[in-house]
This record gives sequence, structure tokens and C-alpha cells, in this order.
Amino acid sequence: MTVQTTKKLNIDRWATTQEIRQQPAVWRSFGPRLEPIAAEIAAWLALRQHEEVWFCGAGTSAFIGETLASHLNRRPGPARFRAIPTTDLVASPKSYIRPGVRALVVSFGRSGNSSETIGVLDLLAAHAPQYDRLHITCNGDSALGRAKPEGEGELRTIVLPPETDDRGFAMTSSYTTMLLSALACFDQPAEGVGALFARLADAAETIIAREFERLETVSAPGRAVFLGSGPLTGAARECALKVLELAAGQVPTSWDSSLGFRHGPKAIVDDSTRVFVFLSSDPHTRRYDEDLAAEIATQFGAVVLTRIGEASTGPDIAVPAVAGDAWDAVLYVITGQMLAVAWSDGLGIEVDNPFSAGNLTRVVAGVKLYPLETERKLYGGIDLGGSKIESCLFDADLNLLEKRRIETARSYDGLLDCLAAEAEWLAQRAGGPLSLGIGLPGLIDKRSGKSLTSNLAATGHPLSADLAARLGRPTPVENDCKCFALSEANGGAGAGYRTVFGLILGTGVGGGVCVDGRLQTGLNGLPGEVGHIGIPAALLERQALPLLRCGCGRTGCYETLVSGPGMTRIAEAVGERKVEPEAIAAGALAQDPVLARVFDVWLSLLAELIHTVQLTIDADCVVLGGGLSRIAGIAGQLEQAFTEVRLPVVRSPRFTVARFGDASGVRGAAMLASGMEIG
Repeated sequence: MTVQTTKKLNIDRWATTQEIRQQPAVWRSFGPRLEPIAAEIAAWLALRQHEEVWFCGAGTSAFIGETLASHLNRRPGPARFRAIPTTDLVASPKSYIRPGVRALVVSFGRSGNSSETIGVLDLLAAHAPQYDRLHITCNGDSALGRAKPEGEGELRTIVLPPETDDRGFAMTSSYTTMLLSALACFDQPAEGVGALFARLADAAETIIAREFERLETVSAPGRAVFLGSGPLTGAARECALKVLELAAGQVPTSWDSSLGFRHGPKAIVDDSTRVFVFLSSDPHTRRYDEDLAAEIATQFGAVVLTRIGEASTGPDIAVPAVAGDAWDAVLYVITGQMLAVAWSDGLGIEVDNPFSAGNLTRVVAGVKLYPLETERKLYGGIDLGGSKIESCLFDADLNLLEKRRIETARSYDGLLDCLAAEAEWLAQRAGGPLSLGIGLPGLIDKRSGKSLTSNLAATGHPLSADLAARLGRPTPVENDCKCFALSEANGGAGAGYRTVFGLILGTGVGGGVCVDGRLQTGLNGLPGEVGHIGIPAALLERQALPLLRCGCGRTGCYETLVSGPGMTRIAEAVGERKVEPEAIAAGALAQDPVLARVFDVWLSLLAELIHTVQLTIDADCVVLGGGLSRIAGIAGQLEQAFTEVRLPVVRSPRFTVARFGDASGVRGAAMLASGMEIG
């Protein structure tokens, strides 16, 4: 690097200089304390199975997320990592917040009290309380540090050592320690957090000892450009901001990726510019960095260029390679911090407070925050049964507001008339047209839209299309068991579990499967139609049970014996008398030997069915609904029966009863109307 030099400066009089120098000691001290905290959070992250992870902050805190997202998105798995500045999230929340997404919001804040930090806390509490949150702050007494969980989402907080809450205007040790703390949670090092922090501290001490005194003599350029690729793009952006801030705008800066810089931004380079190229540790990426560096040197002369990277690359400033670009980003940024202090001091600027006039402040405050005003969203759900139609009005949070029941018409045209009338009633109660979803007992051919039901006049008709023509808007129609599963997987008894199997046990047997809150429909809409799985002949023989014809036209389906009427059939076969399910359950509880035997046979059949389901979808949670789910203690009894029939390597899912009871199916129908995602 060819430089113009000035006399050596007394930069150690500034708090900012001391905060740059203290970073290795902070990391070395904090690493062992952070290690168990990071391990606990890593385990929590694995359990929560987030689909999206947002790294949020303003200014420097936002650039942390850019490095993290670039690095973590290289990993396999369903989670996608995004850097979303709090300034964007607060100003345009509808661009990011979506229903049905299992999200984690990671908030970074030095002070933890900036306007945007407060804005995000308020926004999530009001509009996404189901999102999990991780707060990383340097100020435990801040709004970020003291925040409590809101709604169903869980919260974890990491408070950094107080010395990271920089006294100076610029974020230095706060930036590097927050970045390293997040990496410790999301990218657990095999050697241990404490050991890696110590190695990074050794590398930082080497850079500071070797370069700080030399960089003190480097004159401030007319312009400065910082370039990096992958995780180092965020580091380049942070360096550009440090110089712009501490030079009080007297050194205009730019940043970009090595490839992106060629597309217009290179226009900033002139004879007064200094271009700093960060050389990636990734051999593939580094080729592009080196090509750009060579191009800059050729076009503008070597005097404008400074190459920063691992010693073997022949850089102008050597940065030890410790753990890859994301972890090593803190070492690159220290170089930018040192340059910013030296240039600021050389320009006669007060380094710790470059904006003494107050046009910029250490903590952004006074920003007027506007509440997100949303229209009053209401949704309608209709549960279409063989004898009754139940219509329900729900608010945006799927709380039940009103409901009514009417008789089910016997003809298809009459059925359409009934549904149109119910849609009109719901619209009247809502104060205007609203989205509507319908659940019915039967299958819907995904190709033709035609229904197949056992007790409705809708069989053979495209109910959804015909009703949409009547109402003038799309009207989704889905199997009622699948609506039940969708409801219980989202805010119900299955909330928080990745794969949920909802099982209705009533006059028939059916269910639905949800993964990450999304209903799975498959090729034919069949996932969950377990009542029509065949019972093994050996099982029937062992229990001396008959092989019965099912209403679907097949013989030997589980529904023939596991449904409510099926339990009565077991009583006829085992106890030689006809007994209704309620009396069988009560008799078993009273230790009637015959009825207890009937109930045990029924329970063992149901456990075998669940075991078959587990071998297929391996659900985390099984939610029971329908009339038979009201048997006292059914979830615990089924779990015990399952342990007796399962393979040795099969773990039991959680067995539970529906949170929303008989209303769960119609709630799920309303979810169809709300746009809840379906796989």
C-alpha cells in the first residue's frame, strides 16, 4: 500500500480508541461466560424449527445481519436467514410479516432504546406475537433487555458485558461482540465458544499492535471505498459507515461486493480515492476479489488500492485466517475502525462526538412512530354436515364472534341455496362481504373439484365452483377432518409442533396432516384418510373380530371398528351385546370386565392404526377430535396403548385432545378463507 503520511497523532486520548483496543480482552473474557448460554439457545433453536430467521437492527446493528445471513444461508435445512433493517421493518411491516410462517426475529441493539427498536417491539406485540424473539444487547436496562414475551412466541435475551456499550459515538466493540455472540448461537464451533473467542482475540491483538501505529500516519483520502464478497460485504459496509461517521462526512464513502462494484459504483473512484478490497478466505470467491483488485490497480494506479486478507494472499494489510469469513469479519472491521479514528483525528474532528452540533446523535431518538393501522379483517367458516350446517364468524385472530345452525337441505340446489343464505348472513353480521371457507365430510377431487360424500347431495358436483358462481368470489372447500387438523396445528393443541396429525374419531374416522402449520393435500387430497387403511388379518384373528364391509366399498377398513359405531360392533363381537360407546367407556371406567375388555380391544386397534401412521408421517403430535375424543383420559390411555404396540425404535408422539373441540373444524374452514397456506 502506497500512502501519504502525516505526523503521528495522539489518538489514545479518545474513548473510541480505547474501545477499539479493548475488543480482544472483551472477547477473551466473555467467551467462556457466553458458551453455556449459546449452547442453551442453540438447543432452543433446534427445537423451535423456524422457517425464517430475521436479523434486525439499525445502521451498524443492521450490518451484523448481512454477514450472518450470507454465512448461515449456506447451511442445509429449511430455515432461511434474512437481514431486515429495523428501519425497513418499522416503515413497511406488510412487506415482511406474513401469517402462517414460523419466524424468529433476532434484534441487535447497543443501547436497546433506539426509536426503531421500540417500534419493532411494539409492532411484533401487536401484529406478530406468535413470532419467537432473540434479543442481543449491550444494555440490560434497556427496552430490548427488559422485554417480556408477547403472545405465543418465546423470548431469549443475551446481555453483553457493560464495557461493550461504547461511550463514543461509533459502535466498535458493541458491533463485533454482538456479531460474535450471534454466531456462537447459530454456528456453534466444535472447539467451543471460549476457545474460538480466544483465538480471535489473539488475532485482533496482532492486527492492532502491528497496524494501529502505522495507520495513524495515513492521511485521510478524498474518498474511501470498501469492498467485500459474501459475509464480508456486510463488513465492508460497516467500515464505510465508520469512516463516514467519524469523519463527519468529510470523507465520502462507498461500499459494494467485488463483482457489484463494476456495475456503476466504480464511478466514485478518482485520484483522491482509496479502495480497500477484502480478500475472502473462500478460494472461489477470492478469485473475484483479486481480479477486481488487479483491475483497480491497472486503471487507477496501485496507489489507490489496499488489499486486506490472509498473509498467504500477499495483502497490504494481513488479517489472520481463524474461522472463515463470517467469524473473521470482526478482524477486517477492526482495520476500518482504526482508519476511521486516525482520519477523524487527523481532520481535527472530535472523534468521540463528531456531530457536536447535534444533527446526529449516538442513539437515534425522537423518531415519530406510527401504529400499523389494519382494516378489521373478519372471516367466515361453514361446517357442512349431513343434518346441520353451522356458520361462524371469526375475527382476524380467529376468535369466534357469532354462530348459528340451520338444517341441511336434501337436494343439491337446495344445498347451494342454504350456503348462499349463510354467506349472506355472515356478510350482514360482518358489515360487508367477507372471505368464506367450507368444510364438508368427504373428499374433493383436486382435478375436477367434484365432491364425494356419504350423506350429502353434493356428491358428484363441483361445490366450490358452483358456490363461487353464486357468490361472485372464490370459496375454498376442504374435507372437514383436514380443516380440523389445520385449526389445531395453528393456535390449537398442536401449536409449536412441526408435524401434526389431527384425527377425528366419531361416526367415521378421518384426519389431516400439517407440516410447519401448512395443510398437506398430496396428489389426491388423501393425507390423513387413515380410516380406510386396511386392518391386518392377523390382528382381526387374534382379537376374534369380524371382517366388515366399509361404506367406502372396501372391506376391512379401520373405520369399521375404530369409529363410534365400530366400538359398538366390537362389543357385539367380544361381549355379545350391543352397547353404545358412551356406555362402554363408562363401564370400562367402572371396571366392568366385559366392557373393559371391549374398550381395551378398541384401544389396541386404534394404537395399531396410529403406529401405522407414525411409520408413514412420523408426527410430533397427534390431536384427537370427534365424539370419542371426549372419553375421559383418552389421550393418556392411547399413549399407553401405543407404547405397547410400537417398534422398539419408535418414540411416542404427544397425544392430546383438541383445544377448540367441536368448533375446531369450522375454525379451520375460516383459516382457508384467511389465506392460510396449504401444501
